[in-house]
Amino acid sequence: MEIKVEILSREVIKPSYPTPNDMRILNLSLLDILSSPLYTGALLFYAADLQNLIRSSSEETSLKLKKSLSTTLPIFYPLAGRIMGSFIECNDEGAVFIEARVDHLLSEFLKCSVPDSLKPLVPFEAKSREAVIWPVLLIQANFFSCGGLVITICISHKITDATSLAMFIRGWAESSRGLGITLIPSFTASDFFPIPPPDEFPLKPIEHKVQVEEMMNCVTKRFVLDASKMKKLRAKASSNLVKNPTSVEAVTALLWRCATKASRVSSREPRTSVLQILVSLRGKVDTLSENTIGNMLSIMILKNEEAKIEGIQHVVDEFRRAKENFGLSCKEMSKPSSRILEVWEEIRKVYGMGNEVDLWMSNSWCKLDLYEADFGWGNPVWVTGRGTSNINNLMLLIDAKDGVGIEAWVTLTKEHMSLFECDDELLESASLNPPVLI
Repeated sequence: MEIKVEILSREVIKPSYPTPNDMRILNLSLLDILSSPLYTGALLFYAADLQNLIRSSSEETSLKLKKSLSTTLPIFYPLAGRIMGSFIECNDEGAVFIEARVDHLLSEFLKCSVPDSLKPLVPFEAKSREAVIWPVLLIQANFFSCGGLVITICISHKITDATSLAMFIRGWAESSRGLGITLIPSFTASDFFPIPPPDEFPLKPIEHKVQVEEMMNCVTKRFVLDASKMKKLRAKASSNLVKNPTSVEAVTALLWRCATKASRVSSREPRTSVLQILVSLRGKVDTLSENTIGNMLSIMILKNEEAKIEGIQHVVDEFRRAKENFGLSCKEMSKPSSRILEVWEEIRKVYGMGNEVDLWMSNSWCKLDLYEADFGWGNPVWVTGRGTSNINNLMLLIDAKDGVGIEAWVTLTKEHMSLFECDDELLESASLNPPVLI
C-alpha cells in the first residue's frame, strides 16, 4: 500500500540538563565495535481514542513527546552524543525529532500493511547503510488523518541492541506519563567487554557481501502464528529431550526447516545450512546487569550438514543443547572479550566458506514488553521492527499483541521466498500477513 507522508518539521531535542563533565566520554565495548553501523528501530502504532488522542491536537501531542524526550535524555545521555570511533562523545548535541503527517486512515493502513509500506514511516537517515556517527537517536512521529499515531524510534546499533532499545522506550514512555524512570540504564558494557590490545584484535572483518544482498534481490514478508496454532506447533515440536519447547524454539525450528527446504529445491547440490542465533548475554554472564545498555549479544551456531531435512523436533533438540552449552560457557567466561573473539573467529570462518554454505540468522525480540509502552494514551495496537531488511536470510521474531502468538518477519531472496511462502508445513502454522485488528 502506498501512503503519502509529509514531513512537517525536524527539530533537535537537547537533554533537559547537561551531562556532567566526568561522564562526557563513554568507551564502546568490544561487542559495540564489532556490531554493524546501522540503525535498529521499532514502530509503535497507537489508534485514535476518544478519551485521549482525539482530545489533543497533533501539536499538543508532539509537544508532550518532545518535552518528555528532553527529560529522558539525561538518563540515557549517550544517545544525545556523537560516536567517535571507539567511544561516544557525550556532548549533548541532542536527538532528532521529526514530525510527519500521513494522509491516510490508520485502520485502513493496518488492514493490508506490508513490510514495504512501513518505509515512509521511518526517518530517511535510518535507511542508510553508511556509518552512524550522529544522530545516535532518531524519532519520527507520524500523525494519521484519523488521529492515529505511529512513533518510530531508531537508535544506532553501535550502542544498542533490541533490549537496549526496549529499555529506552520504556523509560521515555514513563517520562511521558509524568512518572520517574523505573529501570535506570547502566552504561558499563566496556567494563565487561573491553576492547583488547591491537595485537589481539581480529585483523580481518567479516565480509558482509556474503550476508548483505542488494535490496532488489531480497523480499521481506510477515508471517503470523496465532495463539491456537502456536499451541499446536509447540506440541508438534516436543520430544523426549525437550518436552515443553518454548515458542521461540518451535518457531525458529519451523522457519529454518522450511527455509532450508526452499534452498535445497533451488540448488543443484545440497549445501550445509548454518543458522546463527543471536543471544543476549544479560543474565548469563555473572555480574552483568540486566539493565546494561549496549550490544550485549553473542551468537549460537547450529549446523545442518548437507541440508538434511530433519524434523522440527530434531532442530529443537539441537537448539536446546546449544542453549545449555552456551549458558555454561558464559558462566565459565573468565575473560569475556577473549571468548567473544573466539566466537567472532568461528563466525568469520563460516562466512569465509562463501557459497559452500547457506547462512541464516535468527533474532528474537520476544518478551521485551514493547506492548507496554504507554505514553499517556494507552498501549500500542501493533508493534513492529522496521519492516524490510537488506540482510538476506534473516528471521526476526516479535511478540503478537496477546503475548502468546508470534510474528515472524522473514527476509529471503525472491527465488527462495516464492518457495518458502507456499510451504504446506509453514502454512499449517502461520498466516501470511493477516490484517492487524484494532
